[in-house]
Amino acid sequence: MNKESQDLLQALLSGDNDGIREIYRLYLPRASNLITRNGGNADDAKDIFQEALIILYEKARKPGFQLKSSLYTLIYGICRNLWGNRLQKKSSSNVTFSEDDKYKFDEDIEKSIEEAEENRIFWDAFDQLGDDCRKLMRLFFDKVRMEKIAELMGFGSVSYAKKRKFQCKERLVSLVRADLRFKDLKL
Repeated sequence: MNKESQDLLQALLSGDNDGIREIYRLYLPRASNLITRNGGNADDAKDIFQEALIILYEKARKPGFQLKSSLYTLIYGICRNLWGNRLQKKSSSNVTFSEDDKYKFDEDIEKSIEEAEENRIFWDAFDQLGDDCRKLMRLFFDKVRMEKIAELMGFGSVSYAKKRKFQCKERLVSLVRADLRFKDLKL
């Protein structure tokens, strides 16, 4: 958890208008993107974001609350859950949650949200790799021996296969690190 997240949370708790405006500036566009990609509109996004901030405020005021991830990760997770619940209600599904269960964001749930976001970032970066790198990395993830990888990829030697794997891995790491969502998670 970074200092910016802690400062913004403190601004929310103290009612600091400039800090709250900064939270909106930084995080509303991303929450809006999530909601509009999943059947909502700009008004839905504003409603959900506002609701998420209220939930966060109530949660953060409780004794013993500690922000264990970035503020963005927590807000995004709350927005995603709220929007999912709203969609579920719209679909007239019989599945319901009690008000208490909806907003129990204990450490495990917060950690799960962060892990799911890290997974999305990884696979989005993976999809940006070239075809050869994706194929090579899939073989590597499947624990195929380097000799077999060299053969399957048509490389002249095992050492070249290792060199290409290293290059592809480095490219993947740089794509992940360049992703703004990754920066938010790690701050």
